[in-house]
This record gives sequence, structure tokens and C-alpha cells, in this order.
Amino acid sequence: MQRQYVYQHIMEEETIQLAVPEENSQERVDRFLTSSLELDLSRSHIQRLIKAGAIRVNGAGIKPNYRLRTDDRITIDIPEPEPLALEPEDIPLEIVYQDRSIVVINKQAGLVVHPGPGNWKGTLVNGLLYHVRDLSSIGGVARPGIVHRLDKDTAGLMVIAKDDASHRFLVGEFSERRVRKQYAALVVGKPRADHERIDQPIARHRKYRHKMTVDESGREAITEYRVRRVWNGRLGVFTLLDIDLHTGRTHQIRVHLSSEGIPIVGDPIYSKKWEKYRVPYLLLASVMLEFTHPASGERMTFQVDLPEHVRKFIEKIERLGV
Repeated sequence: MQRQYVYQHIMEEETIQLAVPEENSQERVDRFLTSSLELDLSRSHIQRLIKAGAIRVNGAGIKPNYRLRTDDRITIDIPEPEPLALEPEDIPLEIVYQDRSIVVINKQAGLVVHPGPGNWKGTLVNGLLYHVRDLSSIGGVARPGIVHRLDKDTAGLMVIAKDDASHRFLVGEFSERRVRKQYAALVVGKPRADHERIDQPIARHRKYRHKMTVDESGREAITEYRVRRVWNGRLGVFTLLDIDLHTGRTHQIRVHLSSEGIPIVGDPIYSKKWEKYRVPYLLLASVMLEFTHPASGERMTFQVDLPEHVRKFIEKIERLGV
């Protein structure tokens, strides 16, 4: 029997305010918000909010095709949703491993992890409710089993808890940094060193609130990378990096690499020329996950190949010649 959870979002109407960076000047407001907000609002949902007057620029109503100017102030009123049933959905999921305590999945890029404004359906959680018999309850009805998350456009490995004891154990492992996480990223340009440990604190950007930034007042953030391969051809210079994530701050890899002058290909927030390469998602993936099993105590390691959209871009680089 399939389960159905009733999810009540307990909060008042949420208001978000943000300023427009220089690199987004002359961009359509609906496109800017679609690529910039952590809420993962779809472009059609943003257009509906604009038409309803819930999105304003400099205090005035606008049209979806409004072209932004540097430092425009955008105000977004996210209405409180009605209670809704969180239903199982037959969303294809690549289950790498499963037992009575955990599930390990290889999340596809473009899949939102859990329900939120603009994404009450079609999330990883909806797919888990369909494919997995039991999920822990600690995350609440909106996030059953969810121990950690990946950004919508980041592909790769995630571990899901099937019972509360496993959930508590895994949360402790992540917080104590006993989980090893390795990513692969294809970046624009070539790093100045083949191996570097970036130890720079990260905080919310003081002016552009949809972004994170390196800031001495922020929280500790450590990213270590090694160069796997470099291409220098007609399309430009690109580098494939193997990355060990030693902390787990919001957008950490994206912020650190951008601060080094090597932004991830296709990153709409931290790469000024992200649209130039016409990739569907940013070229970042969680390719290795190592942790202690919550029941057996066994150390487990899972690895996956680069996702298809990353491999296709590499093929394009090589096809154009080095």
C-alpha cells in the first residue's frame, strides 16, 4: 500500500528581498530568479507570481520580460501554501544500494531533493515514497529519510535513512566530518596548482543575498582539489578536478572555485559567462561517498561514473580538437 503524507507548511507568508549584481544587468527578471533562488522556483511559477503582483522591482509591479538593472531591488512574497498530500510518484531513481537501514542513490541533475515553494511535486522525496518501503521520520513529513542534500542541478551520490536510529547516526557522522565526500567538477580555465587545499570561510553575501561568498566573518570551509585532466582547444581551456569536501557549507565548492578564478562550467550564480557553453546543468557531481554503516559498523564506499551531461561536454571539447 502506497503511503501518503499530509504536509502543512507552518509559517507566515515569506518575503524575500535581493539585489541584482552587475553581471545580471539586462537579464530578464524571470530567468534571473529561476537560476538564482535556492527555493528552486520554476520559471512558470515565477511568471505567475509576477502577474499576481507578488514580485516587484524597486517597489513597482513588473512584467515577466522586465530587463534588470544593476542593484535593482527585487521583493518576492511567497504565499503560504495550502495543506497538501505528499504523494508517492513513479520518478526514475538509480538505487545503488539498499538494505534494512539505508538506501544509497545516484541522484540525477535537475531533481529537487525535497518539497518547497514552487516544487510540491516531482521531488526526490516523492520518488523515494514510491520506491522505498520505509523511511525515517526525523526529517518530518516533508523530508522523510533525508540526511543531507545536493543542490538541484548537482548530480550524484546521496545516502538515505530508512529508520530513525540510522538517521541520527548518519547526521552525527556528517556533523563530525567522518563521512568522506568526493566530487568531480569541470571548470573554466586552469588552476595555478595541480593540488590545492582552499581554506576560506564562507558567508551569505552581504549585498547579493542569493549568493554565498568568501568572507572572514563566515563559517569554516575547506575544499581540496586535484587536477585530473586539462583541455586547451578551440572551445577554450577547461580542467576536470577531483574534489574532497572537508566541510559542507552552502554552495561551498562553487564559491571556492569561483574565488580562485576557475568557476564551474554552467554555474548560473558564480560564473559570469555560464550561458556561453549551453549545458543543461552545472558540471558538478558527487562521485564518491564513504561512511560507516549505522547498523553493522562496516565502512562502506560507493562510486559512480561522471553523469551523462558532463561526459557529453567532454566529448564536445575533444571533438572540436585540442
